[in-house]
Amino acid sequence: MNLLAAQHHYFDTCDETRPACLKCIKAKRICPGYAEGLDLVLRDQNQIAKAGAERRHKLHAKKKNETHLNGSSSDSSSGSSSRSDTPSSSCDDDLVVYTSMAESQDSYAHAFFVSAYVLGPRDTRTDHGFLELMPYLFDKLPFDPVLSSSLAVLCHCYFGAWHPPIRNAENLQVRQTYSKALSGLRHALKDPRHCVTDELLMAVCLLNFFEYTTSALTSRPRGDQHVDGATALVKQRGSKGMTSDLSKRLLIAVRHDIIGKALSRSMPVDNAPEIWDDPSEDMPYNPATSLDFIGRDTANLLARAAEHGPPSNAGLSETEIHTDIFLEAKALDARYAQWAEEVPTEWLPFSVPWESIPQKIIDAGMNGDYCHIYSHTSVCSTWNDWRVQHMRILSLIADYEETEAKNDAVLQVQRLADDIHASIPFMLGNKVKPSEMHDMGFVYPSIPGQSVPASHYQSAAAYGGLTLWVPMRAILDFRQYMRADQILFTIQQFQRMGRLYDVRNPQ
Repeated sequence: MNLLAAQHHYFDTCDETRPACLKCIKAKRICPGYAEGLDLVLRDQNQIAKAGAERRHKLHAKKKNETHLNGSSSDSSSGSSSRSDTPSSSCDDDLVVYTSMAESQDSYAHAFFVSAYVLGPRDTRTDHGFLELMPYLFDKLPFDPVLSSSLAVLCHCYFGAWHPPIRNAENLQVRQTYSKALSGLRHALKDPRHCVTDELLMAVCLLNFFEYTTSALTSRPRGDQHVDGATALVKQRGSKGMTSDLSKRLLIAVRHDIIGKALSRSMPVDNAPEIWDDPSEDMPYNPATSLDFIGRDTANLLARAAEHGPPSNAGLSETEIHTDIFLEAKALDARYAQWAEEVPTEWLPFSVPWESIPQKIIDAGMNGDYCHIYSHTSVCSTWNDWRVQHMRILSLIADYEETEAKNDAVLQVQRLADDIHASIPFMLGNKVKPSEMHDMGFVYPSIPGQSVPASHYQSAAAYGGLTLWVPMRAILDFRQYMRADQILFTIQQFQRMGRLYDVRNPQ
């Protein structure tokens, strides 16, 4: 049997496990399931582009017809006199001054994204994503068409979202670039040698971040195809095959996305050893990645609890299972408390009392008599990740507890929601309407006697609102435990962020 026939026979017997079938994992190759998913996404993008082209064609034809009608009436009224007013160009020796060549939108988009999101200040102890790896693209990775087009998708997305004449994260340029990236990715997945490269895994991570961004800025559900695709790529390589510094960091980024997907959907984490076995002892772990490991156990427990239903409906045969779930939830509660005690001292939020908060910030939106200040926006985002995960465990404990113990868990959930609200002034300042990225005319809270660092204006504008969507949604997810003022303020802030980022139907 030749290689082509063997591949055909192998695909015919795919066991349909997703994100990658077990036979594909064993054979060390990419399951065609990811490529099939890309076909569907690419088809959607083509349909959107076709519909847009048809609308533009109709609009152009309409304008052309109107121009023709207006021109005919003008000619009939003015006769030939209009032609005599046309300036003559009989002098061949006139000096011709050429305008300079305009820079392309690609150049503007790349420069904007790299300066605002890649090279901006950050706390490296919060690194568990991949944007901090982008500098590797410029001096350590060879040119890769898929990687380049995937980066271009993000650049045009963010440039479009911020640029005043556009203010659209899914404009025509973004859709065209995304279609190009999907086509290149689909072709690259056919090459086994390409499938085990850092370039391809980085490209998939970029496309997954694009999906996250557009879901937040368009208020629609987020797709999983690129999370599943990155998972399949890691499984094919195996964590033991990811020994370079870049590979290890990409592995951590993929793990983070896998955990985020599981937590948001109350589903178990894929615990395949190809994903979770460390390739070496010198993994670049930090407090943020430590939180990921607690989040993995939290997702698995929540999925188990959802499978067995609430304890009030449990029969005698499931009483022991619910007891185990409750005890594990209490253990995770203790782990979250320990994480908060062990973070670096400079990570601890500084509480600013009401009387020290500028009135403009209070007018923009405050719920409570304090706000928090952090050493960096990425630290604030990590704390909010911790709060959301801790809220999930505490709400599970509240479901299992009764009377006074239940009330205590509910109060803790409400305090965590208050602290999420207290991070909003630090992230948004007094903004209530769209602005330029580098506008420093806004007011942010500061430690009494200190000024706001200039770097905060950039990092808060770039990441502030984007990182608030998930924690704010979590508050509404647990509305049965929230106070009425917390629910109302959360909805108001969703509407505020919707205005800031031109999001339709932000709730």
